[in-house]
Amino acid sequence: MSTSGPRRWPLQLAAVTSLLIAVAACGGSAETAAAPAAGESAAAKKVFIGFANFAEPESPVLKALDTGIRKEAEKRSWDLVVLNNDRDGPTAVSNAETMVAQGVTHAIEFQGDGKVAPQLMDTFNAAGIPVIAIDIAHPGAHFFGINNTEAGRLSGLAAGNHAKEKWDCKPDLVTLLENEASGDVALLRTEGILKGLKEACPGISDEVIQRRNSPTTPDGAQGVARDILVAKPDAKNILALGGNDNMVIGTINAAEQLGRAGAVFGYGLGADLMLFGVDTPGLGGSTAFWYEGYAKEIFKLLDQIVGGKAPAVVDSPTDPNAHFNPACQFPIEHVKSIPTLEQRIEELYAGDSGSASAAEKYCPEGVETYGLKS
Repeated sequence: MSTSGPRRWPLQLAAVTSLLIAVAACGGSAETAAAPAAGESAAAKKVFIGFANFAEPESPVLKALDTGIRKEAEKRSWDLVVLNNDRDGPTAVSNAETMVAQGVTHAIEFQGDGKVAPQLMDTFNAAGIPVIAIDIAHPGAHFFGINNTEAGRLSGLAAGNHAKEKWDCKPDLVTLLENEASGDVALLRTEGILKGLKEACPGISDEVIQRRNSPTTPDGAQGVARDILVAKPDAKNILALGGNDNMVIGTINAAEQLGRAGAVFGYGLGADLMLFGVDTPGLGGSTAFWYEGYAKEIFKLLDQIVGGKAPAVVDSPTDPNAHFNPACQFPIEHVKSIPTLEQRIEELYAGDSGSASAAEKYCPEGVETYGLKS
């Protein structure tokens, strides 16, 4: 049973950071777009964007995305309707039908129920509406999100470099928590973590790596990690890794509960806690996904589509040609050196902000990155 203590974290981001099932209706209104006249140029066509968000934008992640989408549409004087998928697949389908009925010309879809994705896409395809799908693959939609394998690799590499520097690549224990219910996302992240870990420490023994299925919340992960630690009472040098920050934090909580927190070096994945204003003692760092920069990159893709220069559709998150948001390692000591989330959003989406991505603006110098120009 979990016990309270000084290293407890709030849970409001857990569902979002894990990319769990999403969807439901509740949207704004927008002027219905008229069909372009025959022969009308692409530049002159009316652009009406439909955006269905994962849920109500109460968490910092979803609020940042919602704000960015609105600001980017406003910059371009494009019409916009925003709907709420409310973590519910059938609602996402209903919202797609609403977008078509209102006459959107392009859709941005953020929902996590893979079972309804084909039905949702049938609705858009029948209306000839191009779709950008955020973080979850939808057949026939441009995928935009995180390269889970490469992001995992950055975290595994950071942890491996710590083990190399401190323990001669000989940790006593590596806890690696993943959420099997998250499907390919979990598998790809775990594969990436192991890839990075063994890149830094090629000779690390597989026997010390304890890979376990785990809930995505700190409390849920704490129970799983506690069982691992209890079974390894003599482990003194411990790496804590997992599919998101919450899992790693749960491991640190478990170690503290057992009086062994000083033995653990944790490195997270997502950075949506420590970079979104949540205190994360015990965490050595995390790979930053830069959710607050998603909208900026999505609208760069929309600019191409609207301008008649749409790239080929890549709908798989495992395809290296998919549209990935840049990511980077973010050691905990750099957190105080960057602006707050609110300031970052203002800087990224101001009228004169330029085209630099969040990663380009805020990744620390000298860290490993993915998707940034050298």
